[in-house]
Amino acid sequence: MAPVLLTSGDRRLEALLARGWSLPAEEHPLGRLQGRKLGAFRVLTLLGPKNGVGARYFQLFLADGQGRLSDEPIVLGLHNSGRFPGYNWIDLIRYPGAAVFGAKTLDLATEGLDRGLFRLLSELVPPGGHLMVEYESPSQRESERILGLGYPPIATPLGQLLFQAGCRSFRDWYIAEGGREGPRKLQGFKPADESVARAKTEALRRDLSELLSRPPVSKHGEWERTAHRLTRAALRTLDPE
Repeated sequence: MAPVLLTSGDRRLEALLARGWSLPAEEHPLGRLQGRKLGAFRVLTLLGPKNGVGARYFQLFLADGQGRLSDEPIVLGLHNSGRFPGYNWIDLIRYPGAAVFGAKTLDLATEGLDRGLFRLLSELVPPGGHLMVEYESPSQRESERILGLGYPPIATPLGQLLFQAGCRSFRDWYIAEGGREGPRKLQGFKPADESVARAKTEALRRDLSELLSRPPVSKHGEWERTAHRLTRAALRTLDPE
């Protein structure tokens, strides 16, 4: 495990530790993220308490080359692991899509860090598990609008992140069920085995082709153009020349 250099960020780290957050033991699954490189930065992982079903809260910060921590976590999530594949999941309950260092804000997508982040998270989820990410945050407005117009999850920026992280089927949790299910979120499922992967990939390929064959909807404007661009990108991944 690569160390995370901390200098100016260590006081804030001490404050977080004093509030009950802890550095994960190396054998803990989330300990595998500690010190991992993300562009020019390294990941700092902190564990929190368990929720009512036994999933563990966690936060991810970025540390720059001088050891400064991002002002806020780039991820607040829940991690669960269990005996059966479906018991293994990560839920990003807050994903602002940016890292703030004082007066400087780094957009993870613009800096090319978002795909790397989701791939790191996906390493913790075995085949048959799933990843979820909220799309209530202001930074996820594009995904929220595209989904609201009826386009499939993979035609959104967040859906593309899940797709690039190995998910091949998706669910959009957008219907409130009593107020306890949390924010609206996308759920991406990793295929349980090669046969499932082939079937899900073929179904996804058909759905993407069908979307591009639809007549354009002029009132959808930029949202439709983005959805089609991301759909074509996914098809190129599935059918590289």
